[in-house]
Amino acid sequence: MDPHVVLLLTLILLLGTGDGSLAVGTPSAIIRTTCAAVGQPGRGVGYDSCVGALSADPAAAAAKDARELAVVATNLTVANVTSTVLVLDDLVKNLGDCLRSYRDMNKNLEGALGDLAAGRLKAASDKLLHASFAPSDCDILLLEGSAEKNPVSEENNDAGWLSRLAYVIATF
Repeated sequence: MDPHVVLLLTLILLLGTGDGSLAVGTPSAIIRTTCAAVGQPGRGVGYDSCVGALSADPAAAAAKDARELAVVATNLTVANVTSTVLVLDDLVKNLGDCLRSYRDMNKNLEGALGDLAAGRLKAASDKLLHASFAPSDCDILLLEGSAEKNPVSEENNDAGWLSRLAYVIATF
């Protein structure tokens, strides 16, 4: 496993309450002093969050000055970015699969419109039923991927509901 990912996982495990407070141990004097200095209003970094993040990394406890803490913070950032890249890679792959599924859905819907116009209700309802599964397939792809995120959840819900509505009306 990438060492930056390991570092990020360590950070996540060591942060206790989610509010930036330290799960275990007491922060070193250099951590407290540095975080007090950078945790001033307008700097965008709160004291508790600073202490929590740095205290989670054993290298920060051994730091002798702010420069060494900056190295620790940079390594934590690298771990975060590495993890984010993995999430984005997974999302891009799964969104590509969703796009193919939606294109297939669109073809079924176009076919269903032709069937409805021609009075072929059974053929149209079969296509509408098939189309109604695409949004759920997309949801599953995204939520079961390693990213476990679905940025198109609302759109999938709308498409699924509307396609089921069309199917139910066509089979009425």
